[in-house]
Amino acid sequence: MKSETKNCQNCKKDFTIEPDDFGFYEKINVPPPTFCPECRYQRRLSNRNEWNFYKRDCSLCNKSVVSIYNENYLGPVYCQPCYWSDEWDTLDYGRDFDFSRPFFEQYKEHRFSVPRMALTNRNSVNSEYTNQANDNKNCYMIEASGFNQSCLYGNWYMKSNECMDCWSAEECELLYECLACFKCYKSAWLDTALDCSECYFGSDLRGCSNCFGCVGLRGKSYSWFNEQLSKNEYENRFKAIEWSRKNIEKNFRKMRKLRLKLPVKYYHGSSTKNCSGDYVGFSKNTHNAFNCFRNENLNYAQDAREAKECMDLTETYDNTFDYEAEGTGWGQNNISVSKKWNGSDVFYSELIFSSDYIFGCVSLINKKYCIFNKQYHPEDWKVMKNRIVEHMKKTGEWGEFFPTSISPFSYNESVVQEYFPLTKEQALSKGYKWYDRPERNYSVNLTYNKLPKLIHLVDNSILEKIIKCKSQFIKKDQEQYTGCTTAFRITQEELRLYRKMGIPLPGKCQACRRFDRLSLRTPRKLWHRTCMCDKTNHPNHLDIGCPSEFETSYAPDRLEIVYCEKCYQQEVY
Repeated sequence: MKSETKNCQNCKKDFTIEPDDFGFYEKINVPPPTFCPECRYQRRLSNRNEWNFYKRDCSLCNKSVVSIYNENYLGPVYCQPCYWSDEWDTLDYGRDFDFSRPFFEQYKEHRFSVPRMALTNRNSVNSEYTNQANDNKNCYMIEASGFNQSCLYGNWYMKSNECMDCWSAEECELLYECLACFKCYKSAWLDTALDCSECYFGSDLRGCSNCFGCVGLRGKSYSWFNEQLSKNEYENRFKAIEWSRKNIEKNFRKMRKLRLKLPVKYYHGSSTKNCSGDYVGFSKNTHNAFNCFRNENLNYAQDAREAKECMDLTETYDNTFDYEAEGTGWGQNNISVSKKWNGSDVFYSELIFSSDYIFGCVSLINKKYCIFNKQYHPEDWKVMKNRIVEHMKKTGEWGEFFPTSISPFSYNESVVQEYFPLTKEQALSKGYKWYDRPERNYSVNLTYNKLPKLIHLVDNSILEKIIKCKSQFIKKDQEQYTGCTTAFRITQEELRLYRKMGIPLPGKCQACRRFDRLSLRTPRKLWHRTCMCDKTNHPNHLDIGCPSEFETSYAPDRLEIVYCEKCYQQEVY
């Protein structure tokens, strides 16, 4: 079978479907997609709100609760205790399928009628303010994270302890403002580090300890901006550091300048075979993947872990033969699912927990053989499921993910606004919802520039302060693009960690800190490029520039010196 070029029905750009893709579609009995990979990703993200929280009342007990659904959401929203209780029966919301109407039209009505949980988390201990998360203890404002303790502000924490303001930290402890770190300890301002301890302002480090401002080092200790020092000299320099916000910004900029002088590998990651994307590791036959680890035979994915034989996954864990999934884990043979944990043979459903053989359902717990929240006999379920599939094939809906137009979230409060930003006018013209957040009138009693310079100067009275975000002094449009909360408070646990690590209080709210952190990543897009190495002593090219070609997230107009893997290894190993 040959590759085929199609025109995306959304962005109207051409895209290619590869022979292996056709084989996968045949295995799971879906037609080839009508959206390009980027637009399919956009559609999944529009179904996901991670960071925009609101106060509203539980629709069952009427208590005030923090929720990802704003006050204009018309459907029922339950607090965590009510949602998991026996006070209501999800099967009471069952309905028959109408074969005279399109599936998505009916599903929109159904999804807005069934109760939803205010925040999507489970098995939380003192971690109520976590979303898309499970099995966390004493955690606050973390998303897409599991099996952590005392972690705050960030996402993709896995099996970590006392980490704050990080993105993708796995088996780490005492980290601050780090990206893509694995098995690291007591470090801050790191990007892509493995098995490192007590390192600060670093990029692409492995097996390092006590390194400051370093780039591309392996197994080093007591290095200062890549200069090797003695232990005593390093410790003396480190003791002389003034840990103020101004000095932190100065050292961070200095490290980033060093980063531009040294070659970078065309992707972040290691231990890959036949893979493309960025922040990819320990994977095989994985393509167009971003922040994806321990996968095999996976294409078009973002933030996926331990997937096999899957396509089009976003924020998933341990999936097999899944297609078009968002926020799901632990299951197989699922198509077009959202927030599904522990379950197989689930189709076009969301908020499904420990349930199998489900079609078109919302908020099911420990159920089997249900369609639109109505219970069926196993044989009847199979017959009805096949009839609905044939109906959806005729309407052109089978194989397509939930349209953005029927999302439970407005465009600008879902994650899609971070990756594919639109103005209000653009979103409304496409038929998407938009949420105009009421003006925040916080009683600010402290501005960022009046914060104590050093952490030891901060007393507990800071816990009562409402601090105006630094971004409000810089950009008037900051709220639209970063989700800026305009002001913020310091929590007791947060203050404890700042003191423990000797780090000064931040001048920005957590939303703006997150925006700054994620802007350091490469975009989730690939360009075809050639290795920039022109050295004559590399075994793979002796007298001419390296001819190696690759797909990379480093755009051609960026300033980094981008090498293929072989040339890069010659420089850093």
